[in-house]
Amino acid sequence: MSEAPRRTLSGLAPKAAPSGNSRLIRSKRLAEAPAAPSAPATTSAPPAVDPVPVRTVRTPEVTELRSTGRAGEGPKYQQLRRRESRVHYDQADALTLLTRRLNKARRQPDGTTVGERITDNTLLRVAIDLLLARADDLHGTTEAELAASLGLTPRHDVQ
Repeated sequence: MSEAPRRTLSGLAPKAAPSGNSRLIRSKRLAEAPAAPSAPATTSAPPAVDPVPVRTVRTPEVTELRSTGRAGEGPKYQQLRRRESRVHYDQADALTLLTRRLNKARRQPDGTTVGERITDNTLLRVAIDLLLARADDLHGTTEAELAASLGLTPRHDVQ
């Protein structure tokens, strides 16, 4: 007689075996976990449960120090402050195409590259520097008026 499939709290049968990233994460977790003392074989203790790694909680002070960064400490992206921006679809597409064109121009005939990798964020930082350099020319109360004050053609979809 076959045994009924085991059920979980959600009512679904558990996965047969972890695959992909979850398998790699689990194996790394097991490799990093300290060895637990083994129980004597004569006791009927429940099977050992995989140890759960301790999660480090960051205080706002630590987060602020990491987000502000200091020159020469760690990779460049960690030396920069995170900001978010919403852009129009055509702006995002044009930015990606420009990034690709600039990165393609970095390639040498022998297959090597020169300079640093250009990303969308690189171009946005340059654009912000350009905007700040022209801050005295900037005036208006809408996006269209701000664009016009810098000599740009205002977008038709912006009020």
